Amino acid sequence: MQNKYVGDIGDYLKLGLLRALSPGRRLGVAWWLHPDGGADGDGRHTGYLDAGLDWRPYDPPLFDALREIVGSGKRAITALEGPHILPGAVFASEQIPISGSPSDRPARRAAWFGRVKAAVAGCDLVFADPDNGIEPAGYKPTMGNAGKSITWDELIALRTPNRALIVYHHQTRFKGGHLEEIAHLAGRLKERGFASVDVLRAKPYSPRAFFLLDADADLRTRAEGLSQHWREQLTWHPGS
Repeated sequence: MQNKYVGDIGDYLKLGLLRALSPGRRLGVAWWLHPDGGADGDGRHTGYLDAGLDWRPYDPPLFDALREIVGSGKRAITALEGPHILPGAVFASEQIPISGSPSDRPARRAAWFGRVKAAVAGCDLVFADPDNGIEPAGYKPTMGNAGKSITWDELIALRTPNRALIVYHHQTRFKGGHLEEIAHLAGRLKERGFASVDVLRAKPYSPRAFFLLDADADLRTRAEGLSQHWREQLTWHPGS
């Protein structure tokens, strides 16, 4: 997550998802906040806000709130943390440390992640929102862009009894395409001990996946119903 993305189509999708799945749960949101990158065009996908007849019906209060935020020019994650968007949620909003020498980065990252875990300790539904998603092949904690991924170790450390996780992952250049990538990652998640691995796949602009891990029957039913409500924008891919 970066502040410059606030209010774009990705936010509408993920916040709409969280608003549908979180009622009755103690929601924790770990933003995985990364410093804004250069002027590469990311975060520009706000045209949906000018197509209200097409997009607003999915979640009118959320649509109106995001349109106001983008229109104000004050795009920052703090604008998403008000009770009108995710009532009752707790947030881990500290920026990921990326400065310093490569040798210092793993320890600083570990300390940061310890504070993230503490912030969401009382939550039974936790959303992790890394910029890119689950760590790619060749990932090293000393890399300059390491902060854009959630590591396998961090993902497993967020798993606790009676807690479901939602993890964001953006499409990469995985051979075979996005559905093959989803299947590959689902298999690796199962190998690492997650009892159930389901996916909500979002298609607008560039495909992205929301992995729903260790969800109970009620949460999975809500997720499936959400895909029906959002029609072609979100598709449901239940695990076996």
